[in-house]
Amino acid sequence: MPRQRIRTTTRGTTDMEVYRKAAEEHFKDGTKIRFLAKKYNVCHVTLYRYIKKIKAGNTSAVVGYRCVNRVFTDNEEKCLQDYLIECSGVYFGLTPSEVRKLAYELAIKNGKTFPEKWHDTQMAGKEWLTGFLKRHPILSLRCPQATSLSRASSFNEHNVSKFFDNLANVMDRYKFEPKDIWNMDETGVTTVQKPSKILAPKGIKQVGAITSAERGRLVTVAVAINAQGGHISPFFVFPLKRYQDHIIREGPVGCAGAGNASGWMQEAEFLLFLEHFKKQVKPTVDQKCLLLLDNHASHISIQALDFCKKNGIVLLSFPPHCTHKLQPLDRAVFGPFKKMINIATDNWMRNHPGRTMTIHYIPGIVREAFPLSVTDRNAIAGFTYTGISPFNRNIFTAVDYAPSSVTDRPLQVNSEIPANNLFTCLDSTSSIQVDSDTPLDNLPTLSDQTVHRTVINDLSNKSYHQRSNSPVPGPSGLQQANFSQPFDFTPKDLRPLPQAGPRTISNKGRKNRKTAILTDTPEKNAIQEEYQKRNKAKKMVLQPDNGNYKRKLISTKGKGKGKKTKKVAKGKENKSDDEDCFCLVCLECFSNSRPNEQWVQCTECKMWSHAECVNDDLNYVCHNCESE
Repeated sequence: MPRQRIRTTTRGTTDMEVYRKAAEEHFKDGTKIRFLAKKYNVCHVTLYRYIKKIKAGNTSAVVGYRCVNRVFTDNEEKCLQDYLIECSGVYFGLTPSEVRKLAYELAIKNGKTFPEKWHDTQMAGKEWLTGFLKRHPILSLRCPQATSLSRASSFNEHNVSKFFDNLANVMDRYKFEPKDIWNMDETGVTTVQKPSKILAPKGIKQVGAITSAERGRLVTVAVAINAQGGHISPFFVFPLKRYQDHIIREGPVGCAGAGNASGWMQEAEFLLFLEHFKKQVKPTVDQKCLLLLDNHASHISIQALDFCKKNGIVLLSFPPHCTHKLQPLDRAVFGPFKKMINIATDNWMRNHPGRTMTIHYIPGIVREAFPLSVTDRNAIAGFTYTGISPFNRNIFTAVDYAPSSVTDRPLQVNSEIPANNLFTCLDSTSSIQVDSDTPLDNLPTLSDQTVHRTVINDLSNKSYHQRSNSPVPGPSGLQQANFSQPFDFTPKDLRPLPQAGPRTISNKGRKNRKTAILTDTPEKNAIQEEYQKRNKAKKMVLQPDNGNYKRKLISTKGKGKGKKTKKVAKGKENKSDDEDCFCLVCLECFSNSRPNEQWVQCTECKMWSHAECVNDDLNYVCHNCESE
């Protein structure tokens, strides 16, 4: 690194505007130079030289200290700084090496004088980048958060406006108060935590921390909070086919649980969550509540919609791939919750050295972390930052919509787009400006055109600017207002912002969802038709069994050809009770086992458990022996 000269005086750092005012007063009133130098607190010799240059006809004269070895001028570096800020705003930021390559290309294209070593590496030096960052402290090296292309393109002004339209509709219809507005979502808690930062000596290449295993098992935890700061007890979904209530005995007070083969939330488990939600919130048909949730397939079933409509729960779904900005739980609760989970798991590993954590200990971990993270303050902040409560549909600015603009994926014109969302309609030959006050009946026919959202993004002041007409729209629609271009070849000329083509429309796979009031009759009927069409050959029916919903697969093929019955293993019914044993996990007796079901024996106490309940561990040690 080169030596950095530290200035000991402030000479030569006076703003040129001071010299300009002094020179104007000298030419206008004939004031002496020494008097003006004392008045404006500048050097009289420097002021004399500046006035002399002005008299010689040099209107752009400058005086004072300036670096003579700089590759780019202040205006050129300001242009490069604005370009880097714009790239980071659209989630295509440049790495330090890419910035150095860009600086080298700019110097070559604009005929700048630069060190010879730049030719050897085909990029600017590290010293130049260090000085550039010091001269522009607004820039810093940041670690970006991974954001999928679906999230970047889906979070656009049209989708967000549609969600707030639906939210305003239900709030005006039912007059919901903050205590009646709830948000529900699931998150995964695994037995292998992310270790917290620790203090360690310098010079060691690798610092380790103990975790339970290489790969852990995941338990889904469903959480619900309301806009007044309240919450309900969590709901667990374990990866166990034989779930028993005693598994959550160490969990938070009032919690509930269920189990399935995968451990993910499915239709049957979501119905159980709704019963758990109804038990604690106590909504009625006369006193309804609003439940905000995503468009996961488990949340959209006929049984769930019937249950919600019967018990006064209004369901409103978020737009797809927009929960990272619109969901209060993602904005303010799940981050602290995961951090507290990791801390609680670290403490468990320190208090139980040499032992492996299983999913049976997760309820106790959640009980320790839940009250520290799911607080009233975090819940209220989540609803405030998303504009849900207090209601604020203008909470997001052009900076938030910038990533969706760079994809250049237009929305098709249809009757669902209100007039205030149509900013500029462009085709290949003309540009039609649409005023927000123009009624829909007076709009021109645009059946073969596409709507481009052309909100101009100024990342410095986060304001909207009107876009100038151009024969070819830019890839992102983001341009700086009054943007000076001191370069002959600007950074955008050398590295244009990335541009994605239009989406390919496909009828395969899952249906693309949108934000909707799921419990409204038209939307519910449409979901029911889709559900029946999808399950025409085989349909899954959820039937209650002793208060719990169980899946029953009914096949519509081959009816009337006879039913196949399962063979019952011989000798099972003749086994005496004293010879029977019980699973240590689910407490089910051996006589009720399914045919060819595997059991494993504890190596310490020689007791038995289902292989499904203990993940088929060959060296199985039960939790009773582990605790001893």
